[in-house]
Amino acid sequence: MEHRVKETKFFNMTLLLLAGLAVLAALWDAGTSQFRGGTDDLFFVLAALLVALLFATPPILFGIRSGWFHEKFVIDDEPASSEAHAAAEAREADSHGGKNSLFIFVWIALLALTGLEVFLGYVQLRKDLMLTILMGASIIKAALIVAYFMHLRFERMSLVLTIVPATVVCLCLMLILFPDGFRLLHLR
Repeated sequence: MEHRVKETKFFNMTLLLLAGLAVLAALWDAGTSQFRGGTDDLFFVLAALLVALLFATPPILFGIRSGWFHEKFVIDDEPASSEAHAAAEAREADSHGGKNSLFIFVWIALLALTGLEVFLGYVQLRKDLMLTILMGASIIKAALIVAYFMHLRFERMSLVLTIVPATVVCLCLMLILFPDGFRLLHLR
């Protein structure tokens, strides 16, 4: 058991060290005289900060779970009576499965968004406006599907914090690299 505790501490300290190195790399790039705010510099700084966030997340979650932050950030709200305790258990049971009416409502919302997307296919709109609306509706639909039908809404916060930052990193990196793709057209 003690070996496992030492291994966990070593793992968390290594991740915090890597997060600190990533922050230092971002600060070094931003602080040097070569930083001009171009696409490459912004990419490096943002990528380093996002990597630091990804490295720091598991030790922070471990600290919360172990009670390191309990005194400062968590309010202890234990139920005072057995009725309150039973109500808390009922809420816990409902939060892991959801009710059929909730899933039907989400399904109707998904159908409505799909109907909006099909309707936009037949309406004459500017392409940029239509694509913006379609992308927004698709993101909302994906979020609803992941949250309710894949039960991410009912999962532990550690799973959510594993998936969401990776998605944000991918989207940010794509948005940073798109201007370089358009710049390539002017080089020929």
